[in-house]
Amino acid sequence: MAVPGIGAVFVVVFLLMPAGTVGQSLVYDALGIVTVGIACISLRRRRPGGALPWILLVAGQTSFVVGDIIWTAFQALGQDPFPSTADGAYLLGYPLMAVGLLVAIRRRITGGDRAGLLDAAILTTGTSVAWWAFVLGPQAAFADPEPVAFIISLAYPVGDLLLIGMALGLAMTPGARSLSFRLLMLNLAILLVGDLAFGLQSMQGTYVDGSWVDIIWMVGYVSFAAAISHPSMESVFEPRPVVVTMLSPIRLLLLGLAMLVGPAILTIGHTDADAIVFIVAGASATVSVLVLARLAGMVRLLGQDIERRKSLEELLSFQAFHDPLTGLANRRRFMARVAEALSGGSGAATLFVDLDDFKHINDNLGHDAGDALLAAVGRRIAASIRPTDLASRLGGDEFAVLLLATESAEEAALVAERLLETLSAPVEIAGRLVRITASIGVARCEPSETIGVDGLLRRADVAMYHAKALGKHRAAVYRPDLLPAPATVRKGVSGDNPPDGRLVLGGLSAGGRELPAV
Repeated sequence: MAVPGIGAVFVVVFLLMPAGTVGQSLVYDALGIVTVGIACISLRRRRPGGALPWILLVAGQTSFVVGDIIWTAFQALGQDPFPSTADGAYLLGYPLMAVGLLVAIRRRITGGDRAGLLDAAILTTGTSVAWWAFVLGPQAAFADPEPVAFIISLAYPVGDLLLIGMALGLAMTPGARSLSFRLLMLNLAILLVGDLAFGLQSMQGTYVDGSWVDIIWMVGYVSFAAAISHPSMESVFEPRPVVVTMLSPIRLLLLGLAMLVGPAILTIGHTDADAIVFIVAGASATVSVLVLARLAGMVRLLGQDIERRKSLEELLSFQAFHDPLTGLANRRRFMARVAEALSGGSGAATLFVDLDDFKHINDNLGHDAGDALLAAVGRRIAASIRPTDLASRLGGDEFAVLLLATESAEEAALVAERLLETLSAPVEIAGRLVRITASIGVARCEPSETIGVDGLLRRADVAMYHAKALGKHRAAVYRPDLLPAPATVRKGVSGDNPPDGRLVLGGLSAGGRELPAV
């Protein structure tokens, strides 16, 4: 709020001074000097990456201020020369700012934005037609016939037109519109409005120093200083990725208006012309609107096609890394995540979950019931873990859980114990209540170990075999002296499961009773 406050003070003092006096011009010049000083201090203090656009814009504003100071000196001497050195300073500001905006456009666009540049070219072309009809043409008619004066008179509106094109190009660039960006666009708009008002009043001979036109320019100085002093100025000209976007209603409206400028001016400017002029202008306008509507329809269909393709790609990507039955991660994604966790140097813990006697479910209730049970087990596992963990179905009735924020194997074992309790609750399958149990192997890879993904899963698999050998429906933590059990242990051991899950830590049950050796 400091910059707008400073600007408000200068405007009030400017209005209190006698109009058209040197004192009033000095207040005007002082505001320009202060705002350029603020801009230079802000640029030096913040040192944004890619500062060249800001440097060129500040140079352009400085050139305008120098022109103001030179003109005040002529005013103090009672002179009113045209052209003068003040005009040279003023006119130098336009190409400096235009080049700064051009560099800004190139900086903000990553990989080029042909669509945005084409839209800007269309709008600039339409604006140029109106600019010639209402500004350039009339000024050319009123300009001094002397060659140098004639060229300088037309250089001002041409400079404004150059800024219009660059401003429209910047407005069409992708990326967020920060407050600094919006203030910069406001500064450009104010500058163009002030120049347009000055040009029209000069043609009519009604311009006087100290009028409302000068206040417009003063507000322009303040808006530029506010833009460059705001913290968001550091990111205004950062590269922005170009995304495929459909034509918005506002952009369509602007493009339509640009296409109608020519026919409208032809009609307005030739009210006494033959009927053929109005027919051609009306037909051209109608065709322009119809073509734009046709293009809008094609863009809409293209957008729908892109959305369908995007949805299909997302579906295919999901299917490639997820189990279709349970919706959990599949083996490929699980292995990739484990490898990523181990490469991070923080270690990882894994639970290897194998359902007990699942074959009996398939044999007695059918494969559809078995699939329904697997889906239910997947939902329970997913609901039992933390958002940072990853649950997966490795295949058949085997599941795995990657615990990323687990400090020890014992902590992972407690997670396994809770999971056993969750899975043991009865579930209704094919109209019957079915109770399923699981054996869980727990293993952890410490940051100092280099066993890799296969080594970690092998540890968890050995621990799971050990849990089954001890009677199933329990969890066992891997330790180096465990040996892989015979292949018949996993699917062939019969007998009743204990009613309660038991956690096995280093060969001891949760209650501390010594367990038989494997």
